[in-house]
Amino acid sequence: MSTSPSFLVAVPTFNRAHLLPRVMESIARQDYDNWRVLFVDDASSDNTAEVIAGYQQQYPNRIHYVCMAQNSGVNAVRNRIIEEAMAIAAEDFIVWIDDDDYLAPQCLEQAAAAIEAQPGYVWYTLDCIHEDGSYISRIREYGEMSYLRDYMFGKRMRGDMTHVVKASAIGDVRFCTQFRNAEVWYFWSQLAACYPLYAVAKPGSVKEYLPDGITQKGFNRDKAIAVLQLKIATLEPLVGRKPLLHQYTTLAKHYYNAGDFRAARRCLTQVLTSNPGYVRQYPHWLKLGLRSLRPG
Repeated sequence: MSTSPSFLVAVPTFNRAHLLPRVMESIARQDYDNWRVLFVDDASSDNTAEVIAGYQQQYPNRIHYVCMAQNSGVNAVRNRIIEEAMAIAAEDFIVWIDDDDYLAPQCLEQAAAAIEAQPGYVWYTLDCIHEDGSYISRIREYGEMSYLRDYMFGKRMRGDMTHVVKASAIGDVRFCTQFRNAEVWYFWSQLAACYPLYAVAKPGSVKEYLPDGITQKGFNRDKAIAVLQLKIATLEPLVGRKPLLHQYTTLAKHYYNAGDFRAARRCLTQVLTSNPGYVRQYPHWLKLGLRSLRPG
């Protein structure tokens, strides 16, 4: 292997054997040759293993395949990717894509150029695009950014991005297993507490939002209270309470709708104490007040 940046393209997959050739062809056609691929299969029932075995024969020593013992959800699969990446090549940069994504033609070449030009980072992002070439990522200004400040609580970064992270830098940070799918902000927010990212103004991956995919189906909408509780518990130690007043207020609304009026009041009290001028809280205070006037 050369001394140029080495990439491990990480692909969690489940019952999408028919999409894997597109993923693999997009990697094999890269102008940049210092790559490996890690497929972690979430116990597929289709011919995923057979398809990947064919690629292992075609590209000896480049294609790594692991199958989960049982179907565990994509967050557990991503955590397995981290463990495997540490064992395979901790100094590689992991390129994170899903099995319904594929690499843009010069993704690895552009990522390598950014790493060589800006070697002080361990986390880079490239843009995501649709199949027609239109942009999914909306970046106001490229260069050094904070995922917390500029994505979670700012407007400089919007939309999906192609993340490229040095495996050894991840340490103990993992994806949330409280939920089987989605909530990827949990991982990136914790990584952001350790590192800035460097945003590169080049396409990294092409995304196809399939009807059965997480984005389209809206996973965890039925678990809104648990998601908001997790956001507050995870993010408040990192950014303080004031940036989370919207989450507290939204959580109060969900508690109210669930009939837990005491919990709703507790959330709104946290908001009122932090910022009496936060106007979005007051319609919910009004609802609580009106309810208290009802007979019985």
